[in-house]
Amino acid sequence: MKRSKRGGIRCLALALATSACGGASEHPHVVLITVDTLRADHLSMNGYPRATSPALDAFARSATRFTRATATVPKTCPSMTTIFTGLGAQEHGVRFNFTTIPAAVPLVAERFRALGYRTAAFVSNPVLRPAAGFARGFGTYRFFEQGDVVRDVTDAFREWSAADWDTPTFVWIHYLDPHGPYEPPTTVQAQLDTFLADDLGRDPTRVSLDAERTPEEKARRGSGNKLLGAIPLYQQLGAEDRRSVFVARYDAEIRLVDAAFGEVVDALRARGVFEPSLVLFTADHGESLGEHELWFAHGWFPYQATLHVPFVVKEPGQTRGRTIDALVSHLDVLPTLERFVPGLGAPPGRGHDVFQLPVERAPILIENSDRYPVKFLGLRTERWKYLVRQNDGAEELYDLDADPHETENLAARETERISVLRTVLANALRRARSGANDTDTIETDDAEALDRIRALGY
Repeated sequence: MKRSKRGGIRCLALALATSACGGASEHPHVVLITVDTLRADHLSMNGYPRATSPALDAFARSATRFTRATATVPKTCPSMTTIFTGLGAQEHGVRFNFTTIPAAVPLVAERFRALGYRTAAFVSNPVLRPAAGFARGFGTYRFFEQGDVVRDVTDAFREWSAADWDTPTFVWIHYLDPHGPYEPPTTVQAQLDTFLADDLGRDPTRVSLDAERTPEEKARRGSGNKLLGAIPLYQQLGAEDRRSVFVARYDAEIRLVDAAFGEVVDALRARGVFEPSLVLFTADHGESLGEHELWFAHGWFPYQATLHVPFVVKEPGQTRGRTIDALVSHLDVLPTLERFVPGLGAPPGRGHDVFQLPVERAPILIENSDRYPVKFLGLRTERWKYLVRQNDGAEELYDLDADPHETENLAARETERISVLRTVLANALRRARSGANDTDTIETDDAEALDRIRALGY
């Protein structure tokens, strides 16, 4: 591989363990791939009956798959800020999508750049616009929000990746699909037709189209794009009310993004940098497909449908796959990257290196997004989910081993456990808020950006 003078000097400055920057080293290339609104349980990699993720399935066979990975907030801006900072929402202060990351909070690309890394991002989703702060630290930031954004992101990365990788590189790729509205292109029409004709496609469930509500219903169940018990306005397809159609379209969009992921891996292989690179794949959050009466949306509830995410890591040089069932979260991304990139400076005491997890980790603080009718705060442990509704103090407790879909609230029965978790939550909130960023977040006043964001149901 050709070495530029500038790249060679930088490699020496980073004290790489080998003479070639593209080889195994103290500072490997790092590729972070995040997918919007991707439920872990809708991937064939995780046993879903539809072939939604053949490229990711193949990737996982030479990587480490974590089956119990959780987001901490089911909304893009707060979730990605946690991935980029190693801090929870109560600390970094970004708790809904219409905010800008405080300038005082260091981001992952800034950390990489301080170590001499080349940094680049290829992203789609209006909430990730440069003005929101996500471009900080990136030498290249290609942002797509209109047109065929999956194709555009992939093509932009492939074109950029053709250059020499002489300098240690951090790349972030973010795909908007399968975020709603579910509009799979003709390139996955064959998969969509197959999905519509299979057993899941024969699901008889129909969903209300009545997104408009009386004032009393609005106060209790919402309306428009934030509602319970009906298809949100931005997702509606005329008179179509079959759950099976919407789920098939969602799954077809997963297949679309999976193919794009496969192209990214092929591009890395073509440059000879896939094997020596660290590649981490995850999602910002999942999607509710009717659970708890929330249809084809996310953000309102911190239930498993919107918090359980894929989390797959390929270490430099790894060729054999393995599966780890321990609980991990987005708080663990930075500590894990630091394992392979010494000096990255992950915030101490929050997340863990996923390859050196404690025998029993502290409960993970979770919450829903702000600006919904009810605010939830809670905890996730290996087995239990504990939630408190902030408007009335009502508590929920779910045994995720026995009840993964959270259908039976055990709070009234498990009084002793609730008492302990209540104290743990209060202490966790106290610690998080004591170390909270003291710079106010800024709510965007860009009317055009807000219109584009609302078109996605926000």
